[in-house]
Amino acid sequence: MSPDENKALIRRMFDEFYNRANLDLADELFSDDYANWSGTQRAVLGPDGMKAIIRSQHAAFPDQVTAIDDVIAEGDKVVVRGTDTGTHTGTAFANIPTSGKAFSITWIYIFRIENGKIAESWLELDADVFWRQLRTDDLKSS
Repeated sequence: MSPDENKALIRRMFDEFYNRANLDLADELFSDDYANWSGTQRAVLGPDGMKAIIRSQHAAFPDQVTAIDDVIAEGDKVVVRGTDTGTHTGTAFANIPTSGKAFSITWIYIFRIENGKIAESWLELDADVFWRQLRTDDLKSS
């Protein structure tokens, strides 16, 4: 695929899969052995793992939206700088009870495309910023 086709694939993934939670697209977008690197940890997720992540995020943050700020592509790689915003009005998330608090976090993702699907990704974000925004006053004192 060309760099422009790869960028279109990633834009579609964020618009239709992440933002609209169209889980039926997972098998079309992600390779069976899709893996994500976050820090030094690699998690093999595949389409089913990605469906579970989106279900969990949308259950906790029903109004979550991902905005793409920049997209750069070269060869089989696509780099995206984006911003996620939402409000923790749904279910508990990562052992944090529903807080009702809003969050906004910026991140950078690098995606590798293989055979027309997302095969691998690397995520860079300051998770502490996210967690601090969600914590309730009760949790801060513990």
